[in-house]
Amino acid sequence: MNGNIVLVWAGWSGMSAVAWILFELGYDKELICLDWNQSELTDRLQKKWINVLIWESKYKVWLFDHVIYSEACINSPEVKAAKAYERTPKQSRFIWNYFQFLWEVSKYFTTIWIAWTNGKSSTTSMLIDTARTHLKNLWLGIVWALVPDLDWNNYYLNQNKKEEIKNIFDHIFTWKWLDYDLVKKNYFIIESCEYKRHFLMLDTDFWAITNIELDHTDYYKDFADYSSAFAEWTNKIKNTVISTENLDVPWIKQIETTHFDFKKIFWEHNDKNWSIVFELIKELNPNIDEKELEESIENFGWLWRRMEYLRTTEKWAMIFSDYGHMSTSIKLCHEALKQHFPDKKLTAIFQPHQINRVLREWDEFAEILRKFDNVYIFNIYAARENLDEQLENFKHLNIQHANNVTELWNIFAKNCNWKYITEISDVKGIINTAWNEDIITIFTAWDLDYQIR
Repeated sequence: MNGNIVLVWAGWSGMSAVAWILFELGYDKELICLDWNQSELTDRLQKKWINVLIWESKYKVWLFDHVIYSEACINSPEVKAAKAYERTPKQSRFIWNYFQFLWEVSKYFTTIWIAWTNGKSSTTSMLIDTARTHLKNLWLGIVWALVPDLDWNNYYLNQNKKEEIKNIFDHIFTWKWLDYDLVKKNYFIIESCEYKRHFLMLDTDFWAITNIELDHTDYYKDFADYSSAFAEWTNKIKNTVISTENLDVPWIKQIETTHFDFKKIFWEHNDKNWSIVFELIKELNPNIDEKELEESIENFGWLWRRMEYLRTTEKWAMIFSDYGHMSTSIKLCHEALKQHFPDKKLTAIFQPHQINRVLREWDEFAEILRKFDNVYIFNIYAARENLDEQLENFKHLNIQHANNVTELWNIFAKNCNWKYITEISDVKGIINTAWNEDIITIFTAWDLDYQIR
């Protein structure tokens, strides 16, 4: 290979999984990982001596580099530089966004795609963990969370098939000889994203879905637009589409949700996730012993930042962290905590993710957050949006007028019957003064989790 493999925004879950897979396949000398901020995932990459560069313009992209980037970084200097080169048709394959690269990989595998609004990571990790035991030809998997049952990784790579997998990746990067006997005979399980209809790129063979709920409103106009992307995708699937909900689509196989007794998980919404996994494994391996299949998952544990128990403080308050950034995901967490800890006081520290989402779901967020005993709204984690522009765009909504983002968050916090906080020291103070009757859940899409750990 003449150039390097450059991953832009390697600290994002999906991209870091690609980094680990490439590292394990022996591309360590060519691998360059770029990010703007230090995070738990970049820390983990650096501990393996993978070349991680923090801050923009730390690396100068050149013509023969293979650049894989997240759409969140499409305007970064590195991506712009890669796109600015005049390339031959052959060299034009040297730059991919994350899903374009997975599209290339999916062409060579029987691809199983997990997609919906809530529960993707839990279901994908359950499926990978179960499939590696019950599907002999599972070769690859990518999930957007660290999974204790996968040795605290966010990917799966079949160690016994590394040479064959390397042959496929060499072919993608260099057009070297490919053993065509490998093509579409082995499984690749991926957690998906519907942003900008990216999942339509994939060469998908099997697909599972639990719910469709409007998200990514910085791209989709409304629910009809959002659901049309899913409808378009179902027309592309070669084999089975499975759902636990009645989506009123004749070619989707609807299944019933079944209760399972997990020994380490006590959040009942995982019944829906595991029902999907159970049905998919039976679809892929019709001769599976169902009792054996149930027993193989009963010890499955929790996930990183998915109602993850962090610790109990010196004053016996329990601390949880959750990725929840939609009103419905916060609602699921509140219901689970209320059911299992009915005598505890529940505190939510919520870091909003995208002002567009909060403004559209203003009433829904207020309704669920008011059910907590205490609520604190932390500074927004923004992505792919100009905050002031979004504020201007939503002036027509029936929301008390705010002149700037700080005023908006104060109004939002007041609407949820609590207060707006801006410093990590505020969060630490809330945690340190909590008592044994308190449960504190930190809802954050990104950086607050890293800081409080």
